[in-house]
Amino acid sequence: MKNQIKIHNSCPENWDNMQDFPSGKFCDKCSKCVVDFTNKTDEQIKDILTAANGKEICGRISTRPLALAAAGIILVTNLTFAQAQTKNNFNITTEQTATDITKVSGRLIFKETQKAIPNAEVFFITQKKFLKSTTNENGYFKLDIPNNLIEEENVLHFNFDKLNEKRRIEKNIKDTISASNYGDQTIIFSSKEKVENKKFQIDYKGFEIGAVVVVENPPPNYYYFDGKSISKEKFEKLKKENPQYQYFSFDGKEADIISQDNFIDTLYLLYSN
Repeated sequence: MKNQIKIHNSCPENWDNMQDFPSGKFCDKCSKCVVDFTNKTDEQIKDILTAANGKEICGRISTRPLALAAAGIILVTNLTFAQAQTKNNFNITTEQTATDITKVSGRLIFKETQKAIPNAEVFFITQKKFLKSTTNENGYFKLDIPNNLIEEENVLHFNFDKLNEKRRIEKNIKDTISASNYGDQTIIFSSKEKVENKKFQIDYKGFEIGAVVVVENPPPNYYYFDGKSISKEKFEKLKKENPQYQYFSFDGKEADIISQDNFIDTLYLLYSN
């Protein structure tokens, strides 16, 4: 099975505050060179890892989906949130309504500017189906989730594709791996946790820094279409032939929770509606 490179524990240090170094940056706190993998080819990455001969390497990798797919890098994004009292109207789209429901609501804002994030897509995701809401012009969203979909742990996913596309057009930014985009972000909440009127602070996380490791024989990937397990080939064929289908990919704890299987590398989900 093909090896992969991962960062198990992200480093909190700021890349921009580090000293320049021939191969990347130098971290004063750790007294280590941090290799910038974001501009390396597959062959260059392979040479660096081979030369390390099993020793730990600190590196900076891109967290954009395009780069993740190309390099096989796994990332779990953590999101901080704070309590906020809100009263507003919401743009709501859900797949079904039920008398027995769990209400999930809040507001998305940029951490740096504290400005609202409109037109962000908010998903509650299970293996068989998803519920979707879109933030309004003031960043508010609301979801009514049937209690029969609530598990002990649950995944709430924020997608910023529309926001990124608007920024690229307005600022004439090319869609490259290193472009400054807001990547999809996810939170995990328990069935006992009340997620109402929360203020979610979104921070740009285009890159991740930490110890890079090679994982031999990683767990398998799983592919599901409308909750049914299918082959990779059939999944990719359906996805290609039906661009209107809703698509997600998850790894780490999110994949474990949605699939209810802790021996999984990446979980790929496709929904017909």
